[in-house]
Amino acid sequence: MTEKEIEQKFKADFKNLFPRLRDAALIPEYPLGKKGKVDVALRLKIGAEKEMLLCEVVSQRFPKQIREKGLQLLEMTEQGKKGYPVIIAPYISELGKEMCKKIGIGFLDLSGNAYLDFNSFYLEIEGKPNKFKALGKLTGLFNPKGERVLRFYLLQGKEESLKNYRQIAREVSVSLGQVSKVNKKLDELGFWEESKGVRTLDKTKLLDLWKDNYRFEKNRILSFYSMKQIPQIEKQIAELWRTNGMQYAFTLFSGGNRLAPFTRYNVATTYFTGDIEKIKKELDLKEVPSGANLQIIIPYDEGVYYKAQEVDSTKVANPIQIYLDLYNYKGRGREQAEFLRERVIKF
Repeated sequence: MTEKEIEQKFKADFKNLFPRLRDAALIPEYPLGKKGKVDVALRLKIGAEKEMLLCEVVSQRFPKQIREKGLQLLEMTEQGKKGYPVIIAPYISELGKEMCKKIGIGFLDLSGNAYLDFNSFYLEIEGKPNKFKALGKLTGLFNPKGERVLRFYLLQGKEESLKNYRQIAREVSVSLGQVSKVNKKLDELGFWEESKGVRTLDKTKLLDLWKDNYRFEKNRILSFYSMKQIPQIEKQIAELWRTNGMQYAFTLFSGGNRLAPFTRYNVATTYFTGDIEKIKKELDLKEVPSGANLQIIIPYDEGVYYKAQEVDSTKVANPIQIYLDLYNYKGRGREQAEFLRERVIKF
């Protein structure tokens, strides 16, 4: 939708969307002197007082655009002295809402969500689903190559110096263009923060977004039954694959419990890239439709092995990868994921 279309739809629908604004009057022209004029002006009567809602329309509703438009609106309204600054958009996400609150402005969206807080008036409506096009395209982030860049950022320690795009591209085996594309999207989402000339990434928000967009089922999951017990299965896997130089890494409960012991489990799980028929024969595995005690995962991208670590003579996937897998897995997966995040990831 264009900004003009959003403005027209808001003017036509706002009284139905927000019953508490039913008595608000649209002011056709509300100039702010040299500051110009806002897209929409509403006069609202609160008791004996009259308040102005001075609104600007945002079509690109990324947090970065909301912040830029919001700061511009604050300047136009002289920090709210001439009226309460409000952003209008088709939909404001939780990230956008946080941004509005952070800079001190309100919002009204065409999906029915709202946040207004001025003088004695308070209105907050949340949980209304997005009736319009989703918040931009996140495919640039959540495709195999994009995820390699995300893993790099989320696994980079505080003590490590920032690397340039070329170094990142080389380390995770992607193109310079892919690194640039991911950074542009992170910037649009408002995940890059700058303080005293230092640029930092909001890892908490990024991981929250990724966990909700991650799809564990994109992997090829093979289910097997072995006569051995779980500890024996895992030990044999580690010994066999280390001896043969095969690529593997434990994940889900097999990985999570090695990093942050949490619960007993009855299915061992590992990523594996190699000759699966040889493994079936060497470990005497029987492929089964149910009752499996071993899952071998053929990853949709080998980025899952990035920064795999040695724990008790076994190879374990990195904590971010294990967290994503657990969070999107059945049973107590989500519970163990949050335990791992609290104890190991810590953001």
